[in-house]
Amino acid sequence: MQTIIQTNETTLSNDFSPKTAAICFWSIVGFFAVIWVLLPTLFHTGYRIHDVIELQSISKEWVLSTRKHPMLPAWILEIVNILTNRNFAAPFIASQICVMITLWSVWQLGRKVLSEKSALIGALAILPYYFFTYHSLVYNQNTVLIAFWSLSVYFVFQAFQTNRFLYWILSGLAIGFAFHAKYPAAFLVLSILIFMFTRSEGRKLWCGIRPYLTTIIAFLIFLPHLVWLYQNDFATFDYANNRHIYSDSIYRILAPMLFTIYQMEYWFSILIVLYPALGFAWNWKLKILENKNEKIGEQYLFYCFIIPFLLCITISMFKNCWLSASYSAPFWTFLGIWLLLRFQVNESPNTFFNTVKLTILLELIMCLLLIISVFTPYVNGQQKKQLFPTRELGIQCDQIWYSKFNTPCPFVSGEWAICGYAGWAMRDSPRVHFYWNIYHDGINYLNEKPTGTWSADSDVNQQGGMIFWQLSDKPDNYIPDWLHKRFPNAEIMTEPIILPYKTRAKVPPLKVGVAIIPPTD
Repeated sequence: MQTIIQTNETTLSNDFSPKTAAICFWSIVGFFAVIWVLLPTLFHTGYRIHDVIELQSISKEWVLSTRKHPMLPAWILEIVNILTNRNFAAPFIASQICVMITLWSVWQLGRKVLSEKSALIGALAILPYYFFTYHSLVYNQNTVLIAFWSLSVYFVFQAFQTNRFLYWILSGLAIGFAFHAKYPAAFLVLSILIFMFTRSEGRKLWCGIRPYLTTIIAFLIFLPHLVWLYQNDFATFDYANNRHIYSDSIYRILAPMLFTIYQMEYWFSILIVLYPALGFAWNWKLKILENKNEKIGEQYLFYCFIIPFLLCITISMFKNCWLSASYSAPFWTFLGIWLLLRFQVNESPNTFFNTVKLTILLELIMCLLLIISVFTPYVNGQQKKQLFPTRELGIQCDQIWYSKFNTPCPFVSGEWAICGYAGWAMRDSPRVHFYWNIYHDGINYLNEKPTGTWSADSDVNQQGGMIFWQLSDKPDNYIPDWLHKRFPNAEIMTEPIILPYKTRAKVPPLKVGVAIIPPTD
């Protein structure tokens, strides 16, 4: 059967052998993966954004979804937790696994359309990407989506190129799991379909069974989540539909404009690393693509980032809503490869070595930012989530609980960030029963079991547990109004937990109110 892309039999450059390129790739990528696991483990005692502790709490439950997102990232995190005995570094390890999968996908696709050297340059261009460095400390749905998005782009490209059953099957697996990470995977699927149906070779592929096999596999993988959606009244769609909606029509123009401007933050590192190969942007010269393999590769990658980007802008405009710039995180992973395909490349022998130098420089700058962030409380006197006294909180909670009861604590609940940290740090790892916020997006979840959770207030009241609330800027005897409405049998501790953040800077301590519900036995 005719395929879209003809295999490129000739070697485009003899600068690197495949073995040398592989050694370079894994040495550089592996080294920085270790660095981005070690640095936060050494310098941080908490997680930079509460998304991480939220996933830590959810991962133990093995749920299909919550009212916010599908839960593949939580499953992956729990596997790493089990393998590392719930080490603090587990989210950082999971994040770097996703980063390496993404970089491998970019590198492998680059090797199909570029020389070994250029493919390696294209992979290095994305290594200092914001989401692979400083923001990689925030393991969440975006982290996993980027990995499976990139795998999908590569496997589908190979399926077009070879028309082998293996790659059509792998494409279905990657796309199915991408949907289990986050719904914007649909943007990529639409891009691929548009690419296929606008070309006669692509349309002919649908005369065979292979694309349908991909579709069936992806559908079957995502089917359990679709059943969950139906059973829970499509709760995730309600959650997404009610976020960041503006009443002023000016945001129909302003929000898409700002979304576009913020993309430059992500392009910046790619353009810097590619400077030795391409020069300054205003000096770029278009390359005449005579090789069919290169032509189709360039067009395919262009579709895979420009169509999702335009869809985001369109949604923002018509919904009059703000889209976080991080939603575009997967779009630009192949940007370096596309630029090397589309524009003339400097073939100087020093090009690769200068690229490596810039990559290492940017990586070191991002590492320095991580270290500097630890010392910002000395400047602004503010608490840092990265310096949260996680272990100390767990020790205090265990002491309070076991001073009264001789049985493991079944539940922790209350304000979700605090109870999430307590549930992770306490020695018996109690289940975390939380609402993402008592009042979230204008909806009151008081005395209601939010869709997608694994427990209700009645479970905590019957089985017992510890309840927490923040006392920052409040008197020590403050009692939130929801406490006795939700937990009428809760016994309030007279003394709050007061712990200093893990810094010698003068910052307000962590102050936590505590209540206890006696266990059934």
